[in-house]
Amino acid sequence: MRVGDPPAVTRAGVRLLVGLALFVAAGWLAGELWTSAIGSAEREAMRHIAQGRSETLVSLARVVTWAGSAYVLVPLAVAFCLWFVRAGMKREVLLVAISLAGAIAISNAVKALVQRPRPPAAEHLQAVTSSSFPSGHTTQASAFWLALALALGMSVPRRLAWLMRGGALLVALAVAWSRVYLGVHYPSDVAAGLLLGGGWAVFTARVVRGAGAPPALKTRRVGANARGDGGTVATWRGD
Repeated sequence: MRVGDPPAVTRAGVRLLVGLALFVAAGWLAGELWTSAIGSAEREAMRHIAQGRSETLVSLARVVTWAGSAYVLVPLAVAFCLWFVRAGMKREVLLVAISLAGAIAISNAVKALVQRPRPPAAEHLQAVTSSSFPSGHTTQASAFWLALALALGMSVPRRLAWLMRGGALLVALAVAWSRVYLGVHYPSDVAAGLLLGGGWAVFTARVVRGAGAPPALKTRRVGANARGDGGTVATWRGD
């Protein structure tokens, strides 16, 4: 199907909405089960982390954590989307925009449903107002940086594409570490953020590619009766 084909676009929209609801439900279920099972066991871990803080790492964490802030990611997403539009890369625009917007929606919805208090055993080194599970910064960072890597990776060699994905993972992990080190999230909060954000970006990429990707060239072997020479021909198929 071609880009803009109404049936394909409609199906993709429905899949994204259903997927968004399923991610929220999964995050809610995981949050309720985890907080019920683990209880206060993570509080001791947060106390040890707070006692071992160093000024150097605190300063680093304060900088790194911005890589997951919506105040940074939204302008970056807009800038990249404008660049993709100028380059005629429609799928890439959708992938980055939907991944970040969906991640923000998922984290906010799950936070409202789970209502986990912030860690009380560690001093909060950054101002926070919402509930703790999942980490919004980590969810947003995972979704945005992975989506950006997937978008840019569509038009580069496979090895470079995998390097981009690895870089995105490192950024997301760094943001996750910063949120725990600054005392504003439990380890399970950032683990959930990594899974929700990264999973949403991958899901979005599959839906967007399936709805708007140009047909892929497939080479198949044909017999002598079809070609007379037993050679190969190229046929087109959708992804």
